[in-house]
Parts: sequence; C-alpha cells; structure tokens
Amino acid sequence: MTKYTNRLREHWEKYVPNRMKILLDLGPETETFFSEIGAQIQEEVSSLTEDITAVLLAEMPEAREDYLRTVATMTTARKIAEEIAMTHQLAWVKDPALTLSEAREEWELDRPMDESLVDVAVRVQNSDYPIFSTEEMEEMAKEWAVPLDFLNQMFESENPCRFMYDHQAVMDEAATIRFLREVG
Repeated sequence: MTKYTNRLREHWEKYVPNRMKILLDLGPETETFFSEIGAQIQEEVSSLTEDITAVLLAEMPEAREDYLRTVATMTTARKIAEEIAMTHQLAWVKDPALTLSEAREEWELDRPMDESLVDVAVRVQNSDYPIFSTEEMEEMAKEWAVPLDFLNQMFESENPCRFMYDHQAVMDEAATIRFLREVG
C-alpha cells in the first residue's frame, strides 16, 4: 500500500461517502481497488517526476551546479507530479455512474450555502474600510457565478439576506452554473 492509496481512500471518504460505503461492503476487494489505483498513481508520479525534473533542470542550469538547488528542484518536480497524478485519478470521483439529477443532489449536500455570501456582505457592511479590492470582488463574482453588479448591489443593500431572497432566481442560476462547472 502506498501513501497515495491512503490519500485516495481519505478523499473518497470525504467527498463520496455513499460510494465508499458501497465499496466497503465488497470486503477485501475494497483494498484491492484502492491498492491498484494507488499503484497507478505511484507509477504516474515516478514517470512525471523524471520528466518534470529534466525540464526544470534544462531550464535552470544553475540548479545542477548546487546540491541544495538540485534537491529543491527534484522536490518541486515530485510535488507537481503528485498534484497532476492525484488530480488525474480523482477527477472522476464524483461518480460518472450517477445521473445528472443524482449528481446534482449530491452536489447540493456539499456546496457552500448561499447564506455564506450574505455573511460576507454583512462583514463588508460592518467594516469601516473596504475589505475587498476590485479584483477580489471580480474573482468572488466569478467564483459564485453571479454578475459583479449583483454582488455590489447585495453588499450595498440595506438587508443582504432580503436582497438574496428577492433575487433567488439569480442565486439558483448561479448554483446551476457552479454545478455544471464542477461536473463538466
């Protein structure tokens, strides 16, 4: 069993607990399942690490001249490779066997609640100075999939919670966009 096997298992337990319960019912096959994927990740990490290290050392010849720089470069390459391999293996963990409506139901259980955006609006209103830059506001609007004007109006409204409920159609549309972003 590799460290990737454990990380994979933890990821499944956290993000798809229903599928994990089904897998656990399989008994010893569960360990085989995670061990095989962990071994695939290990192979992919090793291969990618070699490739990335070669590229980094070619791009930074000074790193080859100093032992600590070489080690740092190799460590960086390994971390990048791990991130790529884990992302590659976990990209489908949201269960491709689920129908779109089942996936949406599961997503609704895990997604940030709209009320957390109201909490941010209240914090902004209670602050004596601007909390977010224009770029941060644009990023927040993009992350929440709402128009920037909508976000600004919500933050400036007398009652952000009422504003959100009065504009529930916008929030519902934004939730759909965020869902499709994740599954697409």
